Amino acid sequence: MHQRFNNLYDRDRWRRYGYSLTIVGVLCVVLAAIFESRKEEGVGQVWLISSALTLGLAISLWMRQRYSYARFDRGQLVFRYLTVTVRIDLVEVRRARIAKLAPAVHGRARTPKGLAGVDALVLQLRNPDTARLRRMLTRRCVFDEELVIPLAGAAVLQGQIEAALPPQRRAEASETHPNPNRSRRRNRRR
Repeated sequence: MHQRFNNLYDRDRWRRYGYSLTIVGVLCVVLAAIFESRKEEGVGQVWLISSALTLGLAISLWMRQRYSYARFDRGQLVFRYLTVTVRIDLVEVRRARIAKLAPAVHGRARTPKGLAGVDALVLQLRNPDTARLRRMLTRRCVFDEELVIPLAGAAVLQGQIEAALPPQRRAEASETHPNPNRSRRRNRRR
């Protein structure tokens, strides 16, 4: 079994809204039972419909945080959202790096406060199917030829990708993006 790396956007959404929606749904069921016992069936049915809607939304948030993940499988990155799967061949990946989420999406998307400092996997792709990726991963993650996804264990996944890249591709990636600290040292006068 390949290691899964959960999408932290979905986990954050469940933690912010899922519990409160579940509580509201249970309260609606209790109110529906009270009104049904008083023989006020019309009002009881309204509360039952409300409970079904809120509990359905809570279940969808729970399922999304549970079954929304990324993994590395036989030279492909697999992004899964419930029953939808998108595979990106490793040949399409120009560069994979780790960055903090807030600076990585600065000016392009809003970051939830709780996720600003988490590690995100930043992938630069060649010819991505951005429409399909945007539908599945949302606009928060897909920017032109770049994916920015906050993942639990993003550094481990990035290490798996780097290990699978041929040595010449690793060298190309490091040459196109030199270490910024090294370039500052070169230009410094004594």
